[in-house]
This record gives sequence, C-alpha cells and structure tokens, in this order.
Amino acid sequence: MSTSTRALAAWAAFVAAVAVPGAAAAQVSSWQIVETTPGEPTEKQKNPPPNIKVRVIGEPAPKDEDKSKWKLEDVDQKKKMKGVTPTTVIPFHKSSDSLAIVVLVEGHQYYFGNDKYVQAPPPPDPSAPSEGIKIITKVSKGVYDVICTALDAPAGKEGEIPTTISTAGNASSSKGALIVYSVGADVRYPMGPLKDVTCDKLGAQELQKGKTSRELGEGLRESLAQLKKASATRRVLFVISDGFSAGGVDDVKALQKQYETEKIDIFAFHLEAGSEFIAGDDPQKNTQIMKALGAGENSAYYKIKDAKDLGDKIANAVTAINSRFYLIFPGQVLDAKTKLKSGFDWDGQEHELVLMREDEAVTEKNQTTVLVPVWGQSKGGSLWWLWIAIPGGLILLVGLVALLTRKKPQPQPQMPMPVMAPPPVAAPPPQIQAAPAQANKTMAINISSGDGVPVVGWLVPINGPQQYQTFKLFAGVTKVGNAHGAHIIINDGFMSSEHAHIAMSPNGFTVIDNNSTNGTFVNERRVQRHELIDNDVIKFGKTDCKFKTINT
Repeated sequence: MSTSTRALAAWAAFVAAVAVPGAAAAQVSSWQIVETTPGEPTEKQKNPPPNIKVRVIGEPAPKDEDKSKWKLEDVDQKKKMKGVTPTTVIPFHKSSDSLAIVVLVEGHQYYFGNDKYVQAPPPPDPSAPSEGIKIITKVSKGVYDVICTALDAPAGKEGEIPTTISTAGNASSSKGALIVYSVGADVRYPMGPLKDVTCDKLGAQELQKGKTSRELGEGLRESLAQLKKASATRRVLFVISDGFSAGGVDDVKALQKQYETEKIDIFAFHLEAGSEFIAGDDPQKNTQIMKALGAGENSAYYKIKDAKDLGDKIANAVTAINSRFYLIFPGQVLDAKTKLKSGFDWDGQEHELVLMREDEAVTEKNQTTVLVPVWGQSKGGSLWWLWIAIPGGLILLVGLVALLTRKKPQPQPQMPMPVMAPPPVAAPPPQIQAAPAQANKTMAINISSGDGVPVVGWLVPINGPQQYQTFKLFAGVTKVGNAHGAHIIINDGFMSSEHAHIAMSPNGFTVIDNNSTNGTFVNERRVQRHELIDNDVIKFGKTDCKFKTINT
C-alpha cells in the first residue's frame, strides 16, 4: 500500500470516527522529526543531551497519563540502548503552529432569514369585506439563529480538545474571518483573532434585505483571498450553504482545485434552509456542488439536519483540525538504579528512528536523521583531542622503541650524521559543533548517502519570527513555503504556500522558484534557478535565509 493511500485510508477512518458514534478510533497517518532542541540543564546534569521533537498527524493528542505508551527508538540500537518515552505532549491548539479559518455563509434573504425585521400579516378578520387586494408578506426564519448558535457555542473544559470554531487553534496566534455571500461577497469580519469570530460579526438579518442572489463562486474567491493573506501553518475554509451556485458546478470545481493547490482544507456544511420562497433549485445538483467542495484529501462534506446537527458536525471538523500533536523525547535517560542509559548516540551520524505505541510501530515508514550536535563523551563536551592524542602517542611509542633497539651506526669521517624526520601526527577529524547559545532552536542536518561526494546543507532565517532557527535540507528535493505541505514552513505572508524548491545533487544545491507570486532572490537578484554556494542569502517573500553547506 502506498504512503498516499495509507494517508487517505487513515483520514477516512478518522472522519468516520468523529462523525459516527461508536466508530473505530483513528490511526496515525504520518509522523516527522521536526527539530532537535537543547536540553534543560539541572543541578545533577550541567550538560544535558538534546531533545527530539516529533509531530504526529492523524489523531488528537493523547492524555498526559497515556504518554508512556509512546516510545522513540533507534532501529540499530534496540539491542544496545532502549528507546525513550516522551517527557511532554503538546496538543495542536497549544503548540506554536498557527491556524487560519474563514467561515463563509450563504446570504440569500430567505436562506439567511428575515423573521427578525419582517412581521407576518395578522390573521384575516372574518367580519371584514373580502373585496380588495391582499398583500402577502414573505417571512422566513432561515438559518440565522442556527449559525449564531454554532458560532457562539461555549468552549470546552480546560485541557480538552477544542470543538468550537473560535477555540480551534492557538489562542494567541490563530486568525479567522467571516464572509456572507449573495450579490457578491461581503467581508463582515476581515482576518483577525480567531477568538472573535462570533455571531455578532454576522450583523443583523436586515443587512440581507432584498438580496436574493447566491453567487457561491464570489464567496469562494473572496475567502481564498483572505486565506492567502494569512501566514499560517494550517488554513481552513468552513462553508455553510444550501449548495446553489449562480456560476454552476464547473466554476465551483475549478475553485476547489485552487484551494487544493494552496493546501487549504474545506469543510462543506450542506444546510438546506427549508424556505418555500426559494424556488428553482435542483437538490441533486446542489448536493453535487457541496460534495465537490469537500472532496479534498483533508477536507470533508457534511449533510446538516438542524441546529444541533450543525453544532455537532462543526465539533467534528474542529476535532479533525486538531488531529495532530507533538511529542518531546529526551536524547538520553540514565536510570538512577541500574545506571543503564536509554536513548540515542549523538555521534553526528545518520540514524533510522521508529515511533512506537504499545510496542508497535505507528506507521510503516521510519524517519532517518543525523543526530547532531555531538554529545555525551564527557561532562566537558566533545573529546576531539583524543583523535590527536591516541594516534600521536602510538606513533611516538613506536618511534621510541625503534630508537632504543636499533644498532649504533659506525662513525663515518667527513660525513654528517643523518637526521630522522619526525613521525607524522594525525590531523584531527572535522568537529561537528553544537548550535550557538543564542540560537532559539537547533535542527538535525541531513547527509545524503547517494553516489558522489556527500553534501550537508541547511537554511537559517536571519530575520523574521523564525530568526536563527535551523532547517535541514533533504536528500533530493526540499519544498519551501508558508503552509502545510512544504518541508520547510516559514511564517511569511508574502511567501506562496509552496514558494520554491531546493534540489540536492552530489555536486551541491540548486534553488528553483516554483512560480511564486513575489519571486525568489539570491544575493538581491531575482532568479528562476540558481546554483547555491556557501553563505548565499536567499530571500523568500520578506524573509532572508543564509544558505550553509559543507562537503564531507
């Protein structure tokens, strides 16, 4: 089974689990080693090992008491050194990941509702004459109250996985917008703090008076524009609509493809208004349109019955958004009783790691990484000097033995005594340095194992919110962008979701612009393709990155 097929199967299982009571639990679809970070010094350990941060995708975070079920192991070290359990579990909504959500609501007068400002006519007076013109006032309750109830749903208890839109992501960094479409698209709440996407932002029902168009395509275009402005690691669209589109099925399908290209998930909530005053609909075509919107790999379609059902399905969608979390594993652990170590050899070499849960690998695919910085030789740090002392001492010892055991040469008149050349001393191997103390984070560096000269490369942003964070460059192609799907995600609203590619070959690295909106620059010159050299400065959007490389 391919990786993409397993991912789709896992996602389908998850959607089924959250949408259908009693369904089987979801399975992890993928996991990644995100970075290594410095360990926290203690009184007993002044020079602690690094930590390994792992992102797990496919299910919500486990409870803190269940974290011991998880383990990270070195495939080659199972018999020598046991794996380690995580010290910390970080749910998605409490992580540093950012989230952007746009809520798009249909605003047809009778779908939206007008009962709060249009009064029904009084019952007829039997005693009044029946002659004359009778004026029939159309009053529709619409979906206004239903949507308000969903937007203002109370947050869950502290520590629980979020189930409401306004609490879906990190409270300090998540953004949201609210748009009502009918004749065009009206941005009621432009991209701002997600916690403020509440019912009052819909405005009064009367704002939709006389608006009987349903231009879903215009609403989708404006929503896409709002999401492109947001610098976020995850971007999501919630559509609440009866499915009718003035632009037809093909227009909606083309827009859905644009969302998929931008790695934006769509949750389509198909809520019919039930108004007798909206005529000319084709229910089958409306369903086809809404299902097309929810057809993406991480998107979903929901058929909604009533207010409670909408609240339940929104809770399912928010749970799906939070179906990822982080585990922090210590680099090494010393058992106080047995004095045995668990963990990893931080030797600057490539290692294959496997993520386990209850002694079973969570996916078929393991992660290969280089364990740097080098750690663990002594309390004072690396013993690089032994590479000189040991070989040098052996050479001197051999020379001394040879000097004592050789026969004394006979003196030769008029001839100078020959002088022996000193024995060569082995040069120290290159030392892998730990990240500078002022860096916020360090990162595992990948070394290719293909033909040719092995190459090591990485990117270091030198401005912006991720300044001095170190990003590894993979063997093959590394995708750089500002959204989920890129290998290196940089929080820069002026970058495209998959802005550029960096291709590695035995001879070095090449940066290739991926038709980005604002282009890619190397040393202040715009490029489409450029062979990189050490210390080149690459600009993606407004972020400058220093390129570093060495040949091993």
